[in-house]
Amino acid sequence: MTKSTKTTTTPVGKTKDPDVPASIAMLFGWNMEMAQFYFRRYQQYCTSPIEFMACKSVGEAQTQQAEFLQKLMEDYRENASRLSRIAHMDQPAKSADADYAAKLLKAQEDAANLIDQARAQAERILETARKRAAAMVPDAQAAAAEPEKKSA
Repeated sequence: MTKSTKTTTTPVGKTKDPDVPASIAMLFGWNMEMAQFYFRRYQQYCTSPIEFMACKSVGEAQTQQAEFLQKLMEDYRENASRLSRIAHMDQPAKSADADYAAKLLKAQEDAANLIDQARAQAERILETARKRAAAMVPDAQAAAAEPEKKSA
């Protein structure tokens, strides 16, 4: 005895759920926004070590870090807002009301995770800069002390 299984196929482009094209459009918009956001942030991550290395004092490095973190927070806040708008674009009001809290919470959690990751990255960069600055200070003091010894 063989069991016959009946399968149904849906032709491409013809879906039973009318929200599928809207969902795909939303996901495409979401992915595009995330790719653009990651690209912009990556550019900033690439330039930040150069900017940190250009600092001439620890105070200047701390100011640079504060500016970097402030920009990071603003970028993540803006992107969370954009993603929220994308997630709610072209959705019926009842669907938006039902899913709004869950999507917003998810977006906030994702943004918080990204901020934590960026903060850890910034702290690693600053720690490296501090170590290099600390290594440079004794070298500079030793170099300054050598001419004094020769003249004495």
